Parts: sequence; C-alpha cells; structure tokens
Amino acid sequence: MKTKKSPDKQKENCVEEPHVAYGIDMNALKLAGINALLSINNPSTLEKAVKSLIKTADFHRDEPVVEEEYISKEEILAGIRGGLEEMKERKRTGRKAITLQELIDEL
Repeated sequence: MKTKKSPDKQKENCVEEPHVAYGIDMNALKLAGINALLSINNPSTLEKAVKSLIKTADFHRDEPVVEEEYISKEEILAGIRGGLEEMKERKRTGRKAITLQELIDEL
C-alpha cells in the first residue's frame, strides 16, 4: 500500500537548483560546512556562524526559482524542416513568399 508524502517531506526532497550545472558536489560542500562548524571551539564564534548560516539559508529559501527556457534540438530541426517544406511547396506552386516589409506590417 502506497502512502502519500506530506508537503513538508516533499519540500525536503525537492531539488531547487541543478548542482550538476554548477560543477559542484553538493554533498561534499555540505560536509565541508559541517566539518567547519564542528571545528569551531569558541561558543560566541560558533553562535555567530550558526546565525549567519541560518540567515543565509532563510534568505535563499524565499527567492523564487527561475527556470530558463531552452529550445530543444528537435524543436530547431522541426522549424528548419517546416521552412524547407514551405520552400519546396512555393517552388512547386510558383507562389511568392512574403517580403520582410509585409511581415513587419502584419505585426
């Protein structure tokens, strides 16, 4: 029997940024941060470090995730294919293509 995950659990497992795109091993970076915190022996320095870390994490949590839009290879090839088919059809029927000025006027 499958159980539904609570919204909090789903947020925990959500990947907000593709770490592969940045060339960063996120787990290694997190472990380095934890090791740095564990090596602090001064209580006031540790408190400042933890507050700074929490403030930074909360600040970035509120930022909206911006997804960049990419044109896939298939979409590019489909556009080229459509243009070539239109050119073949124009040659076959003798119909003229619209000029750039006519295209601008349509807009």
